[in-house]
Amino acid sequence: MVSWLQHRDLKEAPFLLVLLVETLAIGYAMAAPEHWLRAVGVMAGGLSVAGVLRLVLTDDQAGLLRVRRRVFDVACYFALAVATLVFALALPQR
Repeated sequence: MVSWLQHRDLKEAPFLLVLLVETLAIGYAMAAPEHWLRAVGVMAGGLSVAGVLRLVLTDDQAGLLRVRRRVFDVACYFALAVATLVFALALPQR
């Protein structure tokens, strides 16, 4: 198995990690709709993870997380994370 991993191109692993976090958040929201705010928090966390990964990884290592220049990407990921949380917290609770 180790030899299989050595020959694989893992530059899309950061994107897949973020995609997994977002998918889990959506699945959690569908499974427990009464806890949708937790799912939104997990989604914001996934966007924060994307921002951190884009900040620390090189352009080649970032893979699909790279859209523009590093500063722009990191600012957008963190801005989306904050906007997601603010929007969710601003909605009236039932």
